[in-house]
Order: sequence, then C-alpha cells, then structure tokens
Amino acid sequence: MKWAEATEARAYYVAANIRREDEQEVWLSHRMPGPDAVLESWASSELCRCIETSDGVPVGLTGVVGDRIWLLGTDELTATRSRRLQLCIEGRGWVEHCLEMVGGPIGNDVYASNRRSIRWLEHLGFHVDPPRPIGMSGALFSRFWRAS
Repeated sequence: MKWAEATEARAYYVAANIRREDEQEVWLSHRMPGPDAVLESWASSELCRCIETSDGVPVGLTGVVGDRIWLLGTDELTATRSRRLQLCIEGRGWVEHCLEMVGGPIGNDVYASNRRSIRWLEHLGFHVDPPRPIGMSGALFSRFWRAS
C-alpha cells in the first residue's frame, strides 16, 4: 500500500465501495449514508490522504477536520495480513503528522462493537474511553484521543 493525493475521483471510488462496518458506524452516529460520509469528510478535511494498493486502487481515505481524525475504507483496506500490518506501521506516522499539523490533541468516536478498530487505535497510541450512547440511535461509542 502507498499514500496518494486524496482526489475527487479517489474519494468517489472509496465512497462507492465503503466497507459495511464503516457504513454502519456513520449511520449509527450521524444517520448519514456511508458514501455521503466519505465525500463530506473528504471535502471538509484540512488534511486528507488516500491509501492505495500497490496497483493504484484506492482502498481508504483518512483526514482531519478540526481536531477530529477519521478513516473510512473499502473491504480491500484490511483484506490481507500484509495490508493490516502496513496500516499499523504507516498509521503511526500519519497520526504523528496529524498531531504536528493540528498542534494539539486529536480524536473522534468509534463504534464500541468494532473491536478490530479499537485494537488498531490502541496500537496507534490512542486512549479509548469507556463506551457511552451517542447520536440519535443511542448506540454505544467510545471516545478516542491522543495528545503529542
């Protein structure tokens, strides 16, 4: 996998192929369809990058809006052990870059049932708070955050 510019075409590709877990999470938190969340997050971000396969296929977008870091992807983002490992390694550098650019703590909320995402966030050095209900659905989400 490699980093690429988060172009409109790449954002639309990720939006059209968003993974079910991400779609569920944004629906429960914001009552927003997954493709809309990808495009709104992309358009609103001060920092944004695309993650591509070595063949140039977009598999995820990540960015920062204010102090809120986000990542939305396709099933291909974590389809292989190698990609999951690269996401862990490259993710640390991306988080450090975001912290530096924002100049303060960053964080967001993660659906409490998404244990794989929570483990990944903890690996990246984020503190994950106990779950609490948020959004119109009242689903349980955990605030995650990290300072420099």
